[in-house]
Amino acid sequence: MNGVITRWTFSVVPIPPGVLSQALKIFRSTGGPSQVQVVGESAPAPIASGVNTFSTRISVHAGDLIGTFGTTPGEPITVFCETTDPGDRVAAIPGNPPLNSTAATTEEGSELQVPITVSVEPDADNDGFGDETQDACPQSATTQAACPPVTLSSTKQVRKGSVVIVVTSSTEAPVTVTGVAKLGKGKKAKLNGGTKTVVPGTLGKFTLKFSSKLKKKLKELSPKKKLTLKVTVSGTSVAGAVTTKILKVKLKGRGQGSSPRGDTK
Repeated sequence: MNGVITRWTFSVVPIPPGVLSQALKIFRSTGGPSQVQVVGESAPAPIASGVNTFSTRISVHAGDLIGTFGTTPGEPITVFCETTDPGDRVAAIPGNPPLNSTAATTEEGSELQVPITVSVEPDADNDGFGDETQDACPQSATTQAACPPVTLSSTKQVRKGSVVIVVTSSTEAPVTVTGVAKLGKGKKAKLNGGTKTVVPGTLGKFTLKFSSKLKKKLKELSPKKKLTLKVTVSGTSVAGAVTTKILKVKLKGRGQGSSPRGDTK
């Protein structure tokens, strides 16, 4: 699977003589015969007899190869374990090729393994951090902390046949604006301003066009009376959390001599 190695374990009993350190190396086939590229590596770590577990962060693809580079005082060392499975194969590479370099394998052997296991976590946002233990917001590559909530701010502009809602958002988010006005006798006028993605630093404008029922009702009201339009502004964070803001817009009656303006409480 594609993902991120977040932990690797080196197990050996008994440990070979001398002070031993090991570094995890990740190789990827270049497509050429016996040729690989170094696509990831950990820092060298001291190894003791038994199970040694280390944290790391290395992005990997399905089919990548796991290797190791080790040293004892004065010389490199590689540790293998014998198995009885012909499908267990290892290859040797001279020296310690650096990250992003290519190298050719010179020796191969079967019924051998390197004593390493790795933990691979998914990386849904491809930010190079494991989604389970390293990334608290796997839905966004812009942060590894908890996904930020959406904070909305909105204002209104009342026009003759509509209300324009202007929205700002603290984070990039899809924002939806709707409106409901009670017309009396259980009747309602429902308005839909649609959904748009609002980016920080920009103004999202949503138009709630008056329905024919709402226009008719306003024309029946004297200028001294008002209808309340309840506007709901909702934004959804990358984590799926919904933030809602309610505005109440007062719409004046539009009988003879009335003005098309309204106010907000």
